[in-house]
Amino acid sequence: MAELKALVIKGPHPEKDGAVRWRCVDLRAAIARLYLVQVDQRTVVKCLHKFNLTRLQPRRYHPKKDAEAQETFKNSFADLVIEALPTSAAGKPLEIWFQDEARVGQKGWIPYQWAPVGLFPVFDNRYQKSA
Repeated sequence: MAELKALVIKGPHPEKDGAVRWRCVDLRAAIARLYLVQVDQRTVVKCLHKFNLTRLQPRRYHPKKDAEAQETFKNSFADLVIEALPTSAAGKPLEIWFQDEARVGQKGWIPYQWAPVGLFPVFDNRYQKSA
């Protein structure tokens, strides 16, 4: 059971397992291949819950993100806005809108992963360009 839990948390190997994410049907096939035992899909689900695993969709992260630069921006943002505003806008309510950059140049989708409850895995959304 410990080997199975480690296998689920590690995730599938696309070439070897023929899957990019573990679905119960894929895990059922892996169990049959590795342990020579046929189990029902419901048994796989029960094992996953017994391992205290949950199905999560990981958060995206940018490979070049810089936490220090983000904090600097957060701390100096109000001063930047005040400098950029015309004097006629002083003292008036202000709405600030940001463009949604998450959809620009988006490649593919994020697969669900099985992970221990309370752990939120991240997903590197880089991709390799075909030559």
